[in-house]
Amino acid sequence: MKPPLQVSLESLEKGPVHLSGELPGSFLDLEHEPSLRNIGEVKYDLVAELKGEEVLVTGEISSPMELECVRSGAFFSTIIRESAFLRDYSTKDPTLTLDFSEDVREAVVIQIPTYPVSPEAQSADFELPKLPSELTDEPENTEKSPWNDLDQLNL
Repeated sequence: MKPPLQVSLESLEKGPVHLSGELPGSFLDLEHEPSLRNIGEVKYDLVAELKGEEVLVTGEISSPMELECVRSGAFFSTIIRESAFLRDYSTKDPTLTLDFSEDVREAVVIQIPTYPVSPEAQSADFELPKLPSELTDEPENTEKSPWNDLDQLNL
């Protein structure tokens, strides 16, 4: 059985090839990322067609996962989606079998935000979590300092 994201040029000569299905979340190879968890199946719906001397692949790819919010530190669920997947491949070797796996993986990984923010943390009434007093660096002594008067200055 051939892998699900491979198409031979021979089959494309007969007309467009429709590829749809799901791959396990491990396909993305993101298990080592601490800010991601519960990566769901990668769903794909692609059409590959021969256009002159190139193969054009279009479609949509998505994967549900949980991301760690950079503001709150809490994980939130989202769906990473590439709704305009578009790649072209050369057909110089007529016996070639095209493998779209790495491009599909890359399309999903590129859509993962670098600094994800949960919908709750984007709301106007969101407050940052407070650190416990034993974790703060502020000194607890309230002795008189000449700098205290500057803190009260209202410019």
